[in-house]
Amino acid sequence: MTRFGRAQLVAFVRAIDRHLESRASILIVGGAAAAIAYHSDVNTSDIDVFNVVAGSSEAILKAGGEARNQTGLGIAIGGAAVAELPYNFEGRIRPVRGLTLKRLTLLVPEKYDLVLSKTLRAYPHDIDAIAGIHRRHRLSRKTLVDRFETELVKVATGDPAKIRLNMAMVVARLYGFDEGRAFAETWGVPVPRRR
Repeated sequence: MTRFGRAQLVAFVRAIDRHLESRASILIVGGAAAAIAYHSDVNTSDIDVFNVVAGSSEAILKAGGEARNQTGLGIAIGGAAVAELPYNFEGRIRPVRGLTLKRLTLLVPEKYDLVLSKTLRAYPHDIDAIAGIHRRHRLSRKTLVDRFETELVKVATGDPAKIRLNMAMVVARLYGFDEGRAFAETWGVPVPRRR
């Protein structure tokens, strides 16, 4: 499966914009949101649309097909298969700036909400994307952990122990092994392994 970096994703989004016949707004999540909005150096094969805020899904999909033909980039665009965001994330959604789009408004979750969404799965590429966001847009450990404890656990589905372990791994990657170990012990989950 071919993966694409930020420059290719931005070129593709601009091509979608050119092929839209009317205004549309979409909320994107996942690796594409991390790369496009937060300059994470992650590569991804698709653009996950969490919600079509304005316009229609059909118009976005049609413009996406035309963008693929025009650019030659095989980037899939469609509904996010699996995505969970913290409680009240809607009030923190932000538009992506600097893309010079005329018809398309690209929206993304605020950086902590996106990081926590990626923490739920915490596959290696998810943690790499989180680390990429952190390198370009420093994340406060306190804000991240507070939002995890007060807002993500309210809506997250899945094994609570696994989700806490994932968070301990993220804390260890971003702030050091000792910080990750302390949180793992506090949450009663296994201590993440050193890399």
